[in-house]
Amino acid sequence: MSMQPSDLVVADVALWAMRYRLTLQQAIFVEAYRHDFDPVKALRIAGFPGRNGKALAMKLLNQRNIQAALKARNEELHCRAEEMRAAVLKWTRDLLEADLDDIYDESNQLKPVAEWPEVWRKGLVRSLKVDAGADNSGRNRVKLSLADRLNFLELLMRHLGMLGPRIKRNEDRKLLGAARAAQMSADQVALRKL
Repeated sequence: MSMQPSDLVVADVALWAMRYRLTLQQAIFVEAYRHDFDPVKALRIAGFPGRNGKALAMKLLNQRNIQAALKARNEELHCRAEEMRAAVLKWTRDLLEADLDDIYDESNQLKPVAEWPEVWRKGLVRSLKVDAGADNSGRNRVKLSLADRLNFLELLMRHLGMLGPRIKRNEDRKLLGAARAAQMSADQVALRKL
């Protein structure tokens, strides 16, 4: 993915650039450098003239105002990443702790979809099929297809390093297979409740 100077000119660039007394070229250099940490490429994107790009890039990186701007922009990025991390962890927890009782009312009837918790509407239910009047009692028959939460949990555990290296993968497969079978039987029991 190549960046262009026009990709970097956004409304807030002028504000933070003025705070560190950066020119537009220097602000573009800072943003381009943060993108892939290649000072010569950042120099080229910012449009600085000169033959010895590496020396000029190092000179720019050694300027106190550019160092301060880089530090501040990286801290902003870190704060946003922490916010996103917290949101992802909350979504993950909601996804893994979701219960079928959340989508049924007291009389064991399916609630309207608008009343379902967000995690059910935007993640857990892959498909919903309603056969109107399919039952002899005149009730609608509902068929839910749920997302594989265990697969999601496995990916998360692998990402966090909770499952072993490749040597242990056979043991992990057995453990995950048993857990997947238990989850499937629990889901089937819960769906029979319909």
